[in-house]
Amino acid sequence: MTPLIESFLRMKSFGARGPRHWLSYSRWRSRGLWNRVFRPPMECDDGEFLGSFNLDRIAPSRPDPGVLLDESRLSRDLASYFSNRTTPRFFFSKSDVAPIVALISTQEKDLCIRAAERVNRHVFHFRSVEPPNFDGGIDWTCCPQGNIEWTWDLNRHGYFETLGRAYHYTGDGKYALACRSLLLDWLAANPVSPGYVNWCSILEVAFRINSWIWAFHYFHSSSVFDDRTILAFLKGLLTHGRYLRANLEFHVPNNHLLLEAKSLAMLGTLFPEFREAAEWRKLGLKILYRQVRGQVCSDGVHAERSTHYHRLVAAELLEFLVLMQNNEIPVPADIRERFHRMVEFELWFTKPDGLISLFGDSAWQDTALRFSAIHAVALFPELADLRPIAPPPDEAALWLLGSAAIGSKENPPDQKVSAGSRAFPEGGYFIMRAGEAERAAYLAFDCGPFGFGPLPSHGHADALSFELHSLGRTFLVDPGGYSSRKQEKEWRDFFRGSSAHNTIVVDQQDQSFLFGIRGVDRPAEAILHDWVTTEHCDFVDGAHSGYERLAEPINHRRQIFFVKPDYWIVIDLLAGRGRHCFDLFFHLAPGFEVGLETESKTLYSKNGDEPGITIAPLLTGDLEAELITGARNPFQGWISFIWCDKKTAPALRLRRQETAPLQFCTLLYPHPAGGDVPARVSPLQLEVEGRQDDLTFTAVRIQTDTFVDHLIVDRGPAGTRKRFGAYETDAQVLYLRQDRDRENPTRVMARGGTELLFRGRPLLEIQSCEPFTVM
Repeated sequence: MTPLIESFLRMKSFGARGPRHWLSYSRWRSRGLWNRVFRPPMECDDGEFLGSFNLDRIAPSRPDPGVLLDESRLSRDLASYFSNRTTPRFFFSKSDVAPIVALISTQEKDLCIRAAERVNRHVFHFRSVEPPNFDGGIDWTCCPQGNIEWTWDLNRHGYFETLGRAYHYTGDGKYALACRSLLLDWLAANPVSPGYVNWCSILEVAFRINSWIWAFHYFHSSSVFDDRTILAFLKGLLTHGRYLRANLEFHVPNNHLLLEAKSLAMLGTLFPEFREAAEWRKLGLKILYRQVRGQVCSDGVHAERSTHYHRLVAAELLEFLVLMQNNEIPVPADIRERFHRMVEFELWFTKPDGLISLFGDSAWQDTALRFSAIHAVALFPELADLRPIAPPPDEAALWLLGSAAIGSKENPPDQKVSAGSRAFPEGGYFIMRAGEAERAAYLAFDCGPFGFGPLPSHGHADALSFELHSLGRTFLVDPGGYSSRKQEKEWRDFFRGSSAHNTIVVDQQDQSFLFGIRGVDRPAEAILHDWVTTEHCDFVDGAHSGYERLAEPINHRRQIFFVKPDYWIVIDLLAGRGRHCFDLFFHLAPGFEVGLETESKTLYSKNGDEPGITIAPLLTGDLEAELITGARNPFQGWISFIWCDKKTAPALRLRRQETAPLQFCTLLYPHPAGGDVPARVSPLQLEVEGRQDDLTFTAVRIQTDTFVDHLIVDRGPAGTRKRFGAYETDAQVLYLRQDRDRENPTRVMARGGTELLFRGRPLLEIQSCEPFTVM
């Protein structure tokens, strides 16, 4: 793409956002220019700093007003006051510390202490980058390999919290000394400057406020934190609060503005002694509530459709709500309800192994992810029914819950159960689940928007993609986000693109037209046709419009049938006209030993003594199959679980170069370790009334050593009679199982139509009012 075309697309995208965005953006740019030229004071001298406090609140009964003029005395009084105050209530008090420490496992403590030791030695591990050598002192602008995100990680100071916990686990003052040294060094090296690397990102300022607030409460009563340190902390918080208030990103109404408002509200709530605190809190709450209402779907999915940013927003809202609850500050009921639904979505989207599928720009770890909302379910009475499927509080959650953590640990749920299948239709995600907790079968299907409409920055061209986990293993994965750095745009294009996902690519083009690092034009629009979940099976049916922009348009429709808890059938329908190249991708997790059978085009995977999966396509048309791992021209066979870290992983590409319409049908069959070929798929021959085209029916037989299954999906007119073997039916969806050693079916599920005949006699009368009639 030429720079001219990319500039045009940027202007087009900007224009589509409307007058309100133009005005917000113009104001933000003007304010930034003003700040660079005139540099209004954010920092203050000692006298102005002392005058920034509401002294009546700090010392309401001073007998001698003249004392107020003594800056030395006032500084000591301020430090003493903040070292000993008990209100507003933080997340834990002095009396909570020992019980919380007792609840945390030895393993978690050891991990924390080891991490704190690295910080004490100025060794910082971020984004899989080799730690720079800071023996001569920390360079706070260090940008290894040109990775500005590494610089931001360093300056978020999340490791201050690590030092604080290690201090309370060991009682060793060296961790307090380390935090004091790092803080004072940073303040000296980073005066406020709008164009400076550590002040140019407003979101990073908000993140740093979070870390400093926690560090203050971990250390403020330590003897190491003397008057000078406490006052430096407070002056730094004042500066950050003023800077954040003056530079809120109203033109970025996604997670940026929401999280900035939340930090401003927290700072105003926890430090009401600042004269500006009431205004910070009022404005922060107003913006925060407006953004939650605008960014969180009614079903709880964060509108950016990135599981990473969903987790981040939910975690920060958790922290905010706990603080409000601790201080008996009312929160609108609809805000609490949206948060509760965010927790529900995260619980259902979390795989049985406790990890989350990485849809959109996502990674498992990030310095901004300080908490997990699902680990604090026990705190909210409204979420009591979710407690049996929620994980117990982890280390971060125990510190967050404070005294409430004790009860949550002492009263665990009676039993551990699995979440069932669940639809999140506005967010566009559909979860198929069945089986026991750790070995449950799980498939997460994406049938929603590209991203957040006003700013779709974190979406991927992944409509109708999915991730699959079963028998304790993730088999088919979403690739993750990897990086958004301009220096790695080619990799960024791959990880955002359709060929990195478990979906179909037409003519080697992405479903949505991607440009720049985060830009998108004509994003694919997904539509849900059907969703059914029952005790024995699930069925989802969706389509997207992404390839209708082609000169000879193509519509991709995908139907997935889940036979619980055994396997999935994936049906891909390509309607339209013209000859095209159709590539169906399946991306396996790294570490699997895979083989491809030449004749059947079937992939078999093994992983030592671990479970494996069979991917067996129905052989129709001129089907080509290829395994690709770690290719670079073009990129293929890569995944990324951690930011800036990529791994090779096998990808199966099934290709047909034919004239539309056509369909793919693929069996996905996980199997325990040590099994041979567990299943194969073949066409089911039907006798059908009337003339039908190539997309009207899908009819397959799935065979194993113990059973034979039959599946028919009829997309034609209702009431069409279909015959196979000894059966006749007018059902539109029919699933039937026969054991190898018996003729009569052992399980039947039917939807649509009126009956199923076996040897001319009624076997099942289909109830039209039920999603599936089961025999």
